[in-house]
Amino acid sequence: MNIKDRAAHVKRLKQDEAFNVILTEIKEDVASVFLNPHSSYEDREEAHHIVRALAKIEDRMAVILTDEAMFDKQQKRGSVPWKRLTK
Repeated sequence: MNIKDRAAHVKRLKQDEAFNVILTEIKEDVASVFLNPHSSYEDREEAHHIVRALAKIEDRMAVILTDEAMFDKQQKRGSVPWKRLTK
């Protein structure tokens, strides 16, 4: 899948209400584990893993959108970074 297609998929996901509601619900569930003083160590560890996984997903989505922005800028300039570095 090319850069533009990947970015289009990410943009659709970020605008999808159901997807955003699900992410928000998961984050709220995880937060409740951390806020509950009776949560077990295992529950807190699992919640921590979930938080890290969600962060990785959000980071990857941001990288894909950044890649598209860089691609667009390079297309406008008609150059690519490796060509500029060799001049």
